[in-house]
Amino acid sequence: MFIKDYGKLSFYEIYPTSFRDANGDGIGDLKGIEEKLPYIASLGFTGIWINPIFLSPFRDGGYDIADYFQIDPRFGTMDDLHSLLDAAHRQGIAVFLDLVPGHMSNQAPEFLKGTHADSHDHRFIWTNDPWAYYPSCAANLIKGMFDRSGQYYVNFFCHQPALNYGYNRIDYPEFQQSYKGEDAADTRRYIASVMKFYLKMGVDGFRVDMADSLVKNDDKKEATIWTWKEIIRDVVSECGPFHMVSEWANPHQSLEAGFSSDFVLDHEDNFCHGFFRIGTNGNPKENGLKPLLVEFNEEIYDRYLPEMLDEIKTAESYPGKWLSPISGNHDVYRLADMIKGDSLKLAYLLLFTLPGVPFVYAGDEIEQLSVRGYPSKDGGYHRTGARLAMSWDDSSPSRGFSSQREEECYLPTSHESPSCENRLADPDSIVNLIKKLNAIRYSDPDLTSHEGFELLSAPLSFKRGHTIVGLNLKDEEMALDLGKGQVLLAIGNPTIKDGKARLAKHEAIVYKQD
Repeated sequence: MFIKDYGKLSFYEIYPTSFRDANGDGIGDLKGIEEKLPYIASLGFTGIWINPIFLSPFRDGGYDIADYFQIDPRFGTMDDLHSLLDAAHRQGIAVFLDLVPGHMSNQAPEFLKGTHADSHDHRFIWTNDPWAYYPSCAANLIKGMFDRSGQYYVNFFCHQPALNYGYNRIDYPEFQQSYKGEDAADTRRYIASVMKFYLKMGVDGFRVDMADSLVKNDDKKEATIWTWKEIIRDVVSECGPFHMVSEWANPHQSLEAGFSSDFVLDHEDNFCHGFFRIGTNGNPKENGLKPLLVEFNEEIYDRYLPEMLDEIKTAESYPGKWLSPISGNHDVYRLADMIKGDSLKLAYLLLFTLPGVPFVYAGDEIEQLSVRGYPSKDGGYHRTGARLAMSWDDSSPSRGFSSQREEECYLPTSHESPSCENRLADPDSIVNLIKKLNAIRYSDPDLTSHEGFELLSAPLSFKRGHTIVGLNLKDEEMALDLGKGQVLLAIGNPTIKDGKARLAKHEAIVYKQD
């Protein structure tokens, strides 16, 4: 189902292991997601992104796929996915699956068939010699695990062999091949076949993991951009147009490659880092700093504002394509760890009113906290503490996540975090703010317009068409000219008189001009 108005959607990210367990085995599943679709719809979300559900050894949270064409039994069956898709579409919710195109598991049959001694299979990247040293890629080469006389290239962990999309710059012609060669073309056809399979089933699109990682030795990503254009052209020729959001964090490259939107990730040079997370993750270079939404800092504002404006302008130059700001995801500590109170409300206000297609990580809406130092599970390491089970209510045995006792569940709930039931009952909560923001965004075409962003002088205030979003980040009171119109939403208690607003620190307003 092609979504014509992709820019109007807002997405809810689901880590399936810890979202909702419907069958009582202590692990979240597809039926659990289906069960909670009415809740997701009630918040106003019109899309969900589900982290990997494919057959996997789970050495990296499912991002080590053994078979793209099978659902892992921990989550259910292919019939369960069909049922979820049908139910989601009846609720008006689009479904994006997590596409992992750059690598697979070293237990995948696709990989193992090329590991025997006399193999010459080129679906993955192999050197011709287990003993040779290749300086420019040595850190990514694994040797001695299989009988094949060579070393295999990995994307991240040693159990994630890289699929062979070829090389742009060739340093070692004895094993590196061009990205325009036949072996790379065969890999493109293979990953396109995965995409076609799920699109024909009714999946609406994909979130693409490490989307910039395909072609190796590709510093400017020109070959990876070319590769994605070829894959998309192939898929569209058979399935028609569809949408994808990229884990790339460079809209100059990702939107050129053909993605519908690009994540604004928590990278040190990225405006969401400066606004939401700077100084909170133990980086010694950021000692003494606080997120801009917590404490105004002229230097941080001046450093990150140009980057924000550049990303917005870049997206505007690609009609029908967008940024995708995020509350967080399964790879980072939760936003409610970093900022609280009105600062946290301002973060969500920006997330839903800046140009783009926003994504909220399940649990963030109820101010779920990370459990730092929690033992690693599924290769999560420090990330595991941000993947704990959703707290649906305060009941036994596991706060509504499962009928199983919590100590028998695969992952526990965070008892320092409030429950969904608790937060929904509080009209001043983040989850109820998100309901309002989704409703405003969906009903106000200015907030989903592709163009018309205008920065105002007061930090951080801006105008989108006839809609003004005013935020006061400074300690002193801020005055803002509004003209005639109506208040759509307020944070705090700003005063409005004769077309002017006065906002105290961390107060904000969304105002629709007549």
